[in-house]
Amino acid sequence: MDLSYEGVCFDLFGTLVSGEGVAFAGVRAALERLPAQRWAIVTSCGEALALAMIARAQLPVPKTLVSADDVDRGKPAPDPYALGARRLGNAPERLLVIEDSREGIASARAAGMDVIAIARGRGSTFACDAIAHVDRFEEIEWFVADDGSIRVRL
Repeated sequence: MDLSYEGVCFDLFGTLVSGEGVAFAGVRAALERLPAQRWAIVTSCGEALALAMIARAQLPVPKTLVSADDVDRGKPAPDPYALGARRLGNAPERLLVIEDSREGIASARAAGMDVIAIARGRGSTFACDAIAHVDRFEEIEWFVADDGSIRVRL
């Protein structure tokens, strides 16, 4: 499956990093490959904790970060991902979300975005609202087109 989007929003915990703040395989290389203005982290934790975990995992700091501090209603409400889309300057339907939780998937879908779910050993039924799922982040191949759009291959 080949997909193309103007940008990507990533969940933080369980998607990019473990609860201990260790980056999952393939995450650092993917984030370093993507144009900085075309990706965001949208997380349910506060900004200070998010930045500490990003630093601990030695990941690039996103130009766009949406945390629990930025919205009145968190996931599964659409607010976090809708704000991420606005901050990236794209219509939600032109963005992809990478998520590992039911609440996050519901939030992104309610905001009008496509989602690829990270299953981490859970069956596909947990991700029934996602357009696709992979077991691990590293199963997603990332490409940047000449026009700067982001392509993924599963």
